[in-house]
Amino acid sequence: MNASLRNLLVATLLLAPASTVFAQSAVNQRLPLSSGGRVELSNIAGSVTVRGWDRNEVQLTGTLGDGQRLEVENSANRVQLKVVYPNGRSNRGAVLELHVPRASQLQTSTVSADVDVADIDLRRLQATTVSGDITANGQANEVELNAVSGAIRSQLRTSRLELRTVSGSINAAGGSGGEVMANSVSGGITLDLSVVQRLNAETVSGRLGVRSAGLQPGGRINLETVSGSVTLTLPTRTSAQLKANTFSGDITSDVGKVERPRYGPGSSLDARIGGGDGDISVTSHSGDVRVSLGGR
Repeated sequence: MNASLRNLLVATLLLAPASTVFAQSAVNQRLPLSSGGRVELSNIAGSVTVRGWDRNEVQLTGTLGDGQRLEVENSANRVQLKVVYPNGRSNRGAVLELHVPRASQLQTSTVSADVDVADIDLRRLQATTVSGDITANGQANEVELNAVSGAIRSQLRTSRLELRTVSGSINAAGGSGGEVMANSVSGGITLDLSVVQRLNAETVSGRLGVRSAGLQPGGRINLETVSGSVTLTLPTRTSAQLKANTFSGDITSDVGKVERPRYGPGSSLDARIGGGDGDISVTSHSGDVRVSLGGR
């Protein structure tokens, strides 16, 4: 190939539309699924959108990037969908929209793809990503959302909620209650919950803010940070034994008397709220703690 022809070919490729350089293929799969069945979707990059509907079938639509293909395995009770990338590499990610039956179980797994889940009514929701964000609303009996560097935003109504991230933030509201667990290393955690039975939230360097509509009789709340501050807001009708401790941070509380050592930093609080039916423990190494009564 002479130099002029080669230069013309390079110029043509550079000026060509993206659809010419990166070929895409359409996806349109419909598969039956029994009530309460399981749906699994795996995608590396791009985006995943999930919506619920009343049909007893799974539908996957969208586009695959150049060289990608969709692997499908299904039975009456299980549908598995996986986007396979050429040589395991991610070029242009797949853009997918998944419709799942109500009362089904859903598991999604991505690397850099964002996950957007809405209008669902599921038995169980599990979503995992590395650097993508997870956004979820609707309702599910059990929920588990995991990210590494992505943010988690939940507006789900559920009685069992588990949220984990390393450097991303966690924000949950919308009616979650019952049993709640939230864990982050450097990301902040903000929880606005209904009445809880068990709540465990921990951060290392992130701020921890919790508001709850109440604590069930005999319930327990445990909040811990290393260098982050902690804010807990509960209704005045709460019944629990409250214990709070800091090594170098300050404690302010609407109930009880804060004890401070004569020499050295830190403070502690041991107080009874109402009848003292439940247990509340708040610990921060170097962050401040604030306990407020008078929430919902």
